[in-house]
Amino acid sequence: MENISKPSKKTLNILIIAAIVCLIAASVAVIRLQKSSVQSNLSEYPQDELVIVNLAVGKADAAFLSYDGSLGMIDTGTKESYYRIKKFMDENAQTSMDYLIITHYDKDHVGGAVSLLQEYEVEKIYLPDYVSSKSGYGDIMEAVKGRDDVVFVSSEEQISVGDMTIQIIPPSDPAELSEDDDNMDNDLSLLCRVNFRSKKFLFTGDIEKDRIKQLKNDGIDLTADWIKIPHHGGYEDNSKKLLNLVSPKYSVISTGSERPADAELLTLLAEMGIKNFSTTKGDVVTLCDGEKIDVSVR
Repeated sequence: MENISKPSKKTLNILIIAAIVCLIAASVAVIRLQKSSVQSNLSEYPQDELVIVNLAVGKADAAFLSYDGSLGMIDTGTKESYYRIKKFMDENAQTSMDYLIITHYDKDHVGGAVSLLQEYEVEKIYLPDYVSSKSGYGDIMEAVKGRDDVVFVSSEEQISVGDMTIQIIPPSDPAELSEDDDNMDNDLSLLCRVNFRSKKFLFTGDIEKDRIKQLKNDGIDLTADWIKIPHHGGYEDNSKKLLNLVSPKYSVISTGSERPADAELLTLLAEMGIKNFSTTKGDVVTLCDGEKIDVSVR
């Protein structure tokens, strides 16, 4: 009979270490797979709390707001990212929403709106009151033609649901901002300030330096605990002025790896002690009971 020698202690140790490494690698792969399949499920959260879900839709904006049985959206991402909106709606068994707000007509904010309006009932639609040369403008104008549930926002509008109100704030002087064709759409963005009990949340569209300057000159109260950073984390000459006007504790940047946030902005947020979250790593979910705010990436 052939004599089979036993493996040495050193060999056994190497085999054990290799097995452990393989086990860890497999576990990490499973965790990543589970994380990638996790969706922002509204049933996980109490109905009497405000839930904001900034979807991971790349360099684009699409946010759901849920509270007390109501559901609304601020912006709808691109046409290509609409599947994320549909997946969210279907997985949460939603067939309609109470309101849709489009901040401006750039394709990365209005791109999914036409498909959304075709597939789901929307009780009220709020659009900025200006004519745009962007392709998204013509598409949504065609989609809302003949509807009597559309508001073109030229003065402040308000949505109220229980303890939540949303102030929809247009520019005070649109003509002043319309002189710059390149940045007109961004600067004409509707601002949305969500007031929920003692906490406030500010959506800024894609406002740039001229609109920020106008807001500062207007002297209106824009303070908020949470801000959706404009222009996908782009740094502006007036970025610090905006953050000083708002004084947030939390910030959300809605963008993708194809357009990372500017390093100057990230440095500024860190210096000002503002906790930042980005949709490059997944949906950003904000939960508020009216006194506390919890932000996480799913």
